[in-house]
Amino acid sequence: MPQGVEDFFWLVPPEVRLIVISSNVTVRGGFRVPNRAPDNPLKIVGADRQTSVIFGTEDERWTVNHSIADNAKWKYGAVSVLADATVHVSDLTSLNPRGYHISGYARRSILHVSRCRLVDSRAGDNNNSDGFIGAEGSSITDSFISTGDDAIKVYRDITISNVTIEQRRNGAPIQFGWGGDCGHAHATIENLTIRGVSRDQHYNMAPLTWESGSSGARDVTIRGLNVETNGKLWDGKRGCWIPLGLLKLNPSSCTMNLTIADAKVGALADGTFLTKGSIVVNGRMLQ
Repeated sequence: MPQGVEDFFWLVPPEVRLIVISSNVTVRGGFRVPNRAPDNPLKIVGADRQTSVIFGTEDERWTVNHSIADNAKWKYGAVSVLADATVHVSDLTSLNPRGYHISGYARRSILHVSRCRLVDSRAGDNNNSDGFIGAEGSSITDSFISTGDDAIKVYRDITISNVTIEQRRNGAPIQFGWGGDCGHAHATIENLTIRGVSRDQHYNMAPLTWESGSSGARDVTIRGLNVETNGKLWDGKRGCWIPLGLLKLNPSSCTMNLTIADAKVGALADGTFLTKGSIVVNGRMLQ
């Protein structure tokens, strides 16, 4: 696609039902999906998850350098579902998107991602390359995420299964909210692996983070959690580094009901949880 700020993205027409990216093919561009009827889902399919690639840019901080508003950065990704539509993305790699990887913020932007790699290989910690978010009913399965910001956002009802996430210095592997009224969401998570890869073992977020919110609730069930992350967490309120914990649940006006079974977290501490609700890890009541 042309290199212009907007021309780089193809607005996929509704008559297109299937996009196939062959093996050893790199698409330099992004797909934007407007409104589609419920009986007209779009499929974006790679022939090989390693070599069928949607590529964004070599440039770091692309959205910042091009003055993209914070609430619009998701529209500049590999796949951006702009309105109500169902989109299936499978067997490909999203590499170094200009903005987020695969996103949909509309009320019925339902995304199903399977057997994909969402990767940011650029240097720097502020590329705003958030991984995955979709509307109620979305899912991500059998996938790998190693990116420069939040990996998966649990803002609506979602299913996560057989996903491995590399945690960088910036961003949370699982992010539950970033301010305002966070609504009510249910998440079912199975076989989630989180590996810390920050070179100095310093992190801005915990593996499971709810940064802020004025209201809202999350009901989350995790069956099978393996966390291989240790180090220090930045405490913005105190302005210092503290031992990293599994949880960072900040908003005291929100409610978290979290049950984790078959968790392996090594020597990782429990972390902080200021939210209301209940937290149970391997049968142990934390709150």
